[in-house]
Amino acid sequence: MTTMKQQLPTAVILAGGLGTRLRPLVSDRPKALAVVAGRPFILYQLEWLCRNFVQSVIICVGYKGEQIVDCLGDGSHLGMKIAYSRESTPLGTAGALAEAAHLLPAEFLVLNGDTYTAMELEPLWEAHHRRGALATLAAAPAVHVKDSAAVGSIKIGPDGRILSFREKQPGAKLVSMGIYAVSRELVPLIPQQRPCSLERDVFPNLPGLYGYLSPASFIDIGTPTGYRAANRQLSKLPT
Repeated sequence: MTTMKQQLPTAVILAGGLGTRLRPLVSDRPKALAVVAGRPFILYQLEWLCRNFVQSVIICVGYKGEQIVDCLGDGSHLGMKIAYSRESTPLGTAGALAEAAHLLPAEFLVLNGDTYTAMELEPLWEAHHRRGALATLAAAPAVHVKDSAAVGSIKIGPDGRILSFREKQPGAKLVSMGIYAVSRELVPLIPQQRPCSLERDVFPNLPGLYGYLSPASFIDIGTPTGYRAANRQLSKLPT
């Protein structure tokens, strides 16, 4: 008997960054619209979310964000519902989430705008619920990453609790995939300074932070190395 997959909650895509690390290769558009294997990168993310039974998406836009709105519209042509949270000045990943607070449901997923993976989201969501966490971070072995110093380094205890989170540290064994299951109770804990970062200002000292070790690999297109790797990998997908 086939088990029916559950519809997952709203996903928030953090796509408001300046993309400075990728600027030598992509300078005329936001990073989310970087052309990868002939298509805007964010389309791969949205199609992956659809395959994982996510039908509602909030996109946090900033730098050249009108290009993303013009490209995607309300998402109806993709079979999704897309809403936007706009930041007039760069707020960082945590600041962008706080800015979108009026749109957020009680529980939601968060995805960095430069992450690509084929992982299944349902096990991450189930682990989040099982532990009653404020946030659960998808983690992967650092061997899956071209440049582990470009992403967050994680240590996970036997009970799944994250013991340490350090942004962009070399020599990591486990790294953050930039994919999180989040409870809305996290939002009031975001520092009020602007801008602020989930990775630097929230996660390192957050109680109730857990990790989910994914068997899937991922690519961060935010660096030239990752961008080239994404072009090679995604060009192999069936059209």
